Amino acid sequence: MMNESSSSNIMKTMDNREKTALLDIERTERFSDDGKSIMEASVLSGRTENKPMAGCRMTRQDNVELAKRMLVDSIYREARVEGIDVTFPETEKIFEGGIVDTLSFDDITKIVNLKHAWAFILDTLDYPFDMRYIRHLNALIEANLIRSAGIIRTVPVRISGTDWIPEIPSQESIEQELARIGRISDPTDRAFELMLSIMRGQYFEDGNKRTAQLAANQELIRNGCGIVSVPDSKRSEFSRLLVAFYETDSRMEIKEFLHDACLTVYDRKAFRTDEELEYLREEDRRWIENAVGNRQRSD
Repeated sequence: MMNESSSSNIMKTMDNREKTALLDIERTERFSDDGKSIMEASVLSGRTENKPMAGCRMTRQDNVELAKRMLVDSIYREARVEGIDVTFPETEKIFEGGIVDTLSFDDITKIVNLKHAWAFILDTLDYPFDMRYIRHLNALIEANLIRSAGIIRTVPVRISGTDWIPEIPSQESIEQELARIGRISDPTDRAFELMLSIMRGQYFEDGNKRTAQLAANQELIRNGCGIVSVPDSKRSEFSRLLVAFYETDSRMEIKEFLHDACLTVYDRKAFRTDEELEYLREEDRRWIENAVGNRQRSD
């Protein structure tokens, strides 16, 4: 076991490196619809009810690691928002290349496409969102599902749960909207605006909610602001707020919901530096070598 002197040295080292907190990422247990437990990282957000939307507290590398750890859960949540009757274990099986007999070909394809779209955004974090980027996201998300994947909508659409009908978008109107969003200074607010604009504008014939969530996550991750995904337990509330947003174009309530219920972000203080991690590993290695050497000498 590590002696008090070694522990003291490590604590001093940690304190000298920007006072990074000695916090291990805790694990919390939740349950999927089929009753099976799922372990997921608990968030260390440091938020209060009245804190404004800002606070991007991670480096991009930290955020990418968080995205990778949450990848299957994010896809599961996105599939559930889409109305796919899938469990977390089934999503994980499809993610790993398996087939779920109870799901249709289209539903399995949607989940596989989300996997491909996530890989794309993680590989293209240096690319700022624009018309071309969003079109390609939709092309990935709707691949092998509709002929018009990745093409701006030219036909009317109806939205479930409301009589409100979105206008047919034009390239000019979308570019103006994206330019407006790009001028928003706060990256979290910018990501939420992008997400809501794609959803309400119904830029594509299908896949708008999935495209919007992926586009928002690319903007969040590239700025170290976390991951946005709607928990399954919050789907009904999200749907209600989304319909209200469609009908009124009032963003405040749904933005607060996204921030408080759907945004996962770690406080940067919860991460040890590379030097600290190496120091701890080296301490373990030396302790084991000394213990083995002492045993050999005693024999």
